[in-house]
Amino acid sequence: MAVAVVLAGWLEWRTRAGGQRPSVVDDSLLWSLTRRRVDDSPRTVVFLGASRMALGYSPAAFAQAAPGWRGLQLSISDYLPLGVLEDLAWDETFRGVVVLDLIESDIADALLLSDARAHVATARALWRAPGALANRYLASHAQSHLALLAIGGRRVVSALVGRRRWPPPNWVAVDRSRTSSGDYQLADDAALHAKAQKRVAGFPPGISPEDWHAIVDRDVEPLVRRIHARGGKVVVIHPPVTGALAAKLDELYPRARYWDAWAARSQAAAVLHFRDLPEMANLPCPDEMHLDQRDQAAFTRALVGAMRERGALDERTR
Repeated sequence: MAVAVVLAGWLEWRTRAGGQRPSVVDDSLLWSLTRRRVDDSPRTVVFLGASRMALGYSPAAFAQAAPGWRGLQLSISDYLPLGVLEDLAWDETFRGVVVLDLIESDIADALLLSDARAHVATARALWRAPGALANRYLASHAQSHLALLAIGGRRVVSALVGRRRWPPPNWVAVDRSRTSSGDYQLADDAALHAKAQKRVAGFPPGISPEDWHAIVDRDVEPLVRRIHARGGKVVVIHPPVTGALAAKLDELYPRARYWDAWAARSQAAAVLHFRDLPEMANLPCPDEMHLDQRDQAAFTRALVGAMRERGALDERTR
């Protein structure tokens, strides 16, 4: 037992010395635990999106910038968010504020609504499986304290027995509140550049303004109106993008005919574009579409400020 404890302690020390941080597995069960925290308070702010919002939102900066308000991270990396917006729209108890992360190409994606529905279905079904939630809750405690678990046993054994080279740290870490932090100083610049190039090279063709607005009117605006009808609010934010990705979006989706035209007629409390917010406009994206953890606070403060200016965070709300 003593040898096992010493070995485990050494492995944890070695893992942290290599730059690895503890990280919680962010699966549908962990998402469901957070979804269950959404209540009927009008001062609850729910953040929806994919990896852009997951890596952009800072709960600490939000608490400081919006005291008295409660932020919950319901973004799902690699999944489009409208399935969750749909869930909140049909939840008659929800009267809070939704912050929805979208970019122009998301609207044209056929999975816009269906992508996140599997997570929603899991959350709805888990009342029949309290043991699964309890196990996930306890596992997240261990994962949030042990960096070794973020690497995994197979990679550790391979390092000790095979290559004899310690695994490089994961540059993204997730905590128990589902806040993701991306430390791009740990990422491989060449790999990031290659991924950004591949993303732009495989970018889907744009669709006409008429078709784009038809999707918005069919899939987005009805959900916005339903939330607003109960006294809630929806804020849409186009987060920062840079480099070739930003140029591609500008080419395929000129703002005047797409984003700005939607903003002018939307029933949402605000449809924001990062370029219109001075504190957000020049934030760098190391891989052209995600923020480094050092810029999370600036992004969140700029977002809160814009929401307050447009009345989405009304201090009279009780």
